[in-house]
Amino acid sequence: MKKISRRNFSRIIGGAATAALGSNLFPAPSLASARPRVVIIGGGAGGATAARHLAQDFSGIDVTLVEANKHYTASFFSNRYVGGINTLESITHGYETLGKKFGINVVHDLALRIDGEKRTVTLKGGDTLSWDRLVVAPGIDFKFNSIDGYDEAVGDIMPHAYKSDAQVSILRRQLREMKDGGLFIISVPKRPYRCPPAPYERAAMAAFYLKNHKPRSKILILDAKDEYPLSEVLSEIWESHYQGMVEWVPSEFGGEVMAVDAKTRTLITGEEKFRADVANVIPPHHAGKIAQVSGLADQSGWCPVNPLTFESSLVPAIHLVGDAIDGGDMPKAAFSANSQALACSDSVGAALTGVKAKKHVLKNTCFFLAAGDYGLKLGGTYKATPKRLEGVSGFSSQVGEPESLRRKTADEGKAWYKSMTKDMFGEIKGEN
Repeated sequence: MKKISRRNFSRIIGGAATAALGSNLFPAPSLASARPRVVIIGGGAGGATAARHLAQDFSGIDVTLVEANKHYTASFFSNRYVGGINTLESITHGYETLGKKFGINVVHDLALRIDGEKRTVTLKGGDTLSWDRLVVAPGIDFKFNSIDGYDEAVGDIMPHAYKSDAQVSILRRQLREMKDGGLFIISVPKRPYRCPPAPYERAAMAAFYLKNHKPRSKILILDAKDEYPLSEVLSEIWESHYQGMVEWVPSEFGGEVMAVDAKTRTLITGEEKFRADVANVIPPHHAGKIAQVSGLADQSGWCPVNPLTFESSLVPAIHLVGDAIDGGDMPKAAFSANSQALACSDSVGAALTGVKAKKHVLKNTCFFLAAGDYGLKLGGTYKATPKRLEGVSGFSSQVGEPESLRRKTADEGKAWYKSMTKDMFGEIKGEN
């Protein structure tokens, strides 16, 4: 496997600083006798976190969370399910505690339209919600037309498995049913996409499963880029843990997938055709559909925001967090979305109550596994400037780290998951 030189790490992943969110950024509201209303669209890492902290920290605000699904499958630990380390049940969470403990009105419906002038949200079920401030955390959707032959219907044959939906179970089942000696192909899109190291963790987790159950199998990573996060560390791991099993093809050697033939599970690049037994096709991303149809995304496909407040640059009184935003140097990841949501909820609370907003450190860490107890990480901290979110410094796992450090990092990842999901849902799974 070709080893590459990584780009400047701080450009890709990281930095250290503080986002100061002062109350003077918003005029004091005129609330009369009514309690201000905040509606949050999307119950993932950004939306659920924002809802919980608004309800917890600002008791005078009515908080409504709109989420189409009654259960949330944590995509940021789904690769562990693919690798057979975690069960699906262990990474699936409910929203009950947000209502019972924090008084959040949780509405399980699909948001179809946002009217920024009337300050309303129209739901698929027919209801209309009014708001004084709106927080939108729609995550990502896919540019299906960017890969010829790949559309939403093909996803059940060649799953992207890159959202909190049933596709991760389809991919897991396909790997279990694959013959020993089969070929598993992953196609990786160009940046920006959600969680830069995730496709490579998926390759590692698939390799972990196949090594233990189908050791003659191979994994091919077809990449639309010429580099990837932690490439030197992972190259070492491919050799030490999965020798001869994993091959990476960068864009310069024909790695970008241009088309697929779903009937034969064939991936077509500019130079070759690759026939897979299991194909994990991850299309290029843009902001979630509700952001696209509501005028919150610009020509880039992402949502520009004021980095100091996370208020939309296009529609007043609407805030956005998470994967859908143009995050500058801040990567699209669950940790990032959580960090942004904490700062955003304070901004929204300050706008509606006049209480001075706290100062928040914006940060991200991506924890992932390369084997059963072999953990890696990379991340950084960031500062909000009037123009963008800027990275200052970063950190990452290094080549040659001892086994004890890898185990410690794996344990840190497990602890972060508990902390993260508690911040989102108000409880740790399994707690009484």
